[in-house]
Parts: sequence; structure tokens; C-alpha cells
Amino acid sequence: MQTTHPERKMEHITISQIKILDAVAKNKNFSKAAEYLGISQPAVSLQLRELQKRYGVLIFYRKGREVRLSDLGQELLSTGRKILGLLSEMDACLKGSRDLMSGNIHIGLSCHYFVKGLLASFMARYPEIHVKATIGHSSSLVEEVLACRMDIAEITALRPDPRLHHLKYSEQEIFLFVSKDHPWAFRKQIHIKKLHNEKMVALHTKSMTRQVFDEKLSPFGIRPDIALELDSWETMKDSVIAGIGFGIALEDEFGPDDRMVKIALKGADFKAFQYIVCLPEYQDLKLISAFLDVAHNESIKNRLFKQSQNEEGN
Repeated sequence: MQTTHPERKMEHITISQIKILDAVAKNKNFSKAAEYLGISQPAVSLQLRELQKRYGVLIFYRKGREVRLSDLGQELLSTGRKILGLLSEMDACLKGSRDLMSGNIHIGLSCHYFVKGLLASFMARYPEIHVKATIGHSSSLVEEVLACRMDIAEITALRPDPRLHHLKYSEQEIFLFVSKDHPWAFRKQIHIKKLHNEKMVALHTKSMTRQVFDEKLSPFGIRPDIALELDSWETMKDSVIAGIGFGIALEDEFGPDDRMVKIALKGADFKAFQYIVCLPEYQDLKLISAFLDVAHNESIKNRLFKQSQNEEGN
């Protein structure tokens, strides 16, 4: 009857044994090697003898009071020191990331103009960190973060996504804008009832600003006439200025431009929010935590600046 033997567990030389081999080669003495490593002398000799016994080879021999490495021992030492060098590089890499002296962060941006100051502050504070930024729609950025293809993202949303850790970065009002020649150009505000069947230049339905706008109008049965649907803010703005229809945007998206007029919306609450989001398990990582900290400080600074502007306007 044929008997089967359990498969022997594969054993490998350990990092500890490589360090002992290196220390013995440097000190040529078990006691001095032990002192160098901060362990007992028997531990040093036992580890090397165990290695010799396991493989049935000669790694070291004694010559007088000295311990010398065999040719095989010298070959192992050469390879072992390469391994120890790589470990030192790995350790330096980890320490650099821990101390934020090196590393990479991949950030998703739905409205890059809102966070230019945040990115500038973060990069000034941590100049050794390489920042990769990808612009996309909020919904697609959320999926990228959830799939671990992106570290952190800035998104527009009506409410936070419960699957993600979030920091509320800013609160934005949705405004309507028209060309300076539009019949509504003289208005400071307009009721949402006026928007029904009115020609609109819209961003595509993946736009979170568009989704928030549609969600706010839906309970009232108000449906603008989408004359043109586009995938870029700049193209939409140019089309509105050309007189094709009205457009919508978040308040901080408006820069000085005498070709168009910004109009407040009445009849519903048109607030949307900017969130900085990441996976819950990422929030305590050094690099992510540092970015969230800078974002928190920037959001406070921006809010105080906006308050002071409103007070001056009043």
C-alpha cells in the first residue's frame, strides 16, 4: 500500500538571518556580531548553524578566533546586502510618506475652479507630494473613488453619499444666466414658473448641477425646453451668450463677463454643495488626512471671505 507524506513546508532564509550574516562578516566574531545587533551570542551562532543544517552546506568556518565566511557565504552575503539595501529603500519610502516628504495623491475634480486655491495651498504646504488631478462628472468621480482608482475627489451634490467619508467644502446657490440682449437681462431675479417651456442651454444629464436643478423643478411640473445639450461649461456659456437660451451655473462659476447677466431664482431652494470625499478607511491615512485638513482650513477661509463680501454689499 502506497503511503503519502505530508508536503514539507517551504522554508526560506529570513531577514534576521541575513542581518546576522552581515554582522558576522563585518565583525568576524559571534560575540561582537551579537553586540552589534543587540542580541545574545548564542542566538547569532544558532541562527547560522540552523541555516547550514537546513541546507547541508558550509556558510562559515572558524580560523583561530575569527569567524570567516565560505565562498558560498560570501555569495549569500552579496545577495543579502542587496536585499537589506532594498529594505532600507522601502523603509525610507514609508517614512517619507509618513512624514509627507514624498508620495502621490490622485484627486478627482468636478469643478476645478472652486478648488484652485485649495490645490495651491496643499502643494505649497507639501511641495514633495506629486499631485495628479482628473476632471470629471461628480457621479463618475464617486465611482472612481469607490473602486479605489482615485484617492479623493471634489464633487457637487445635493446631499452626501453615505458610502463615503465627506467634508462639506462649500455651499453654492444655482443661478440662471442669460445674454445681455435677452429679454430677462434687466431682471435681478425670476420666478421658476417663468422657466416652463423656455429655451434652455443645458449641460448633459450627468452634470450634478443639472441633476440638482431638475430635481428642484420636478415637484412643480416645470420643464424648460432643452434647445441645446452640451458637455462643457465653456461651450454652454458661449451658446448662452450667443442667445440660444438661458443657462444655469453655481454662483462661484461666474466670473466678470459683461456679455452675460446673472439672475437669482425664486420659488424653490436651489442650494447645492461641494464635498471632498474619500473611502471611510482612507480618511486616517497620513496623506488623505493632510489633504482633508487643508480643505477644512480653506473652506473656513472661503466662508469668512464670502461673509465679508456680503456684509460690504449690504
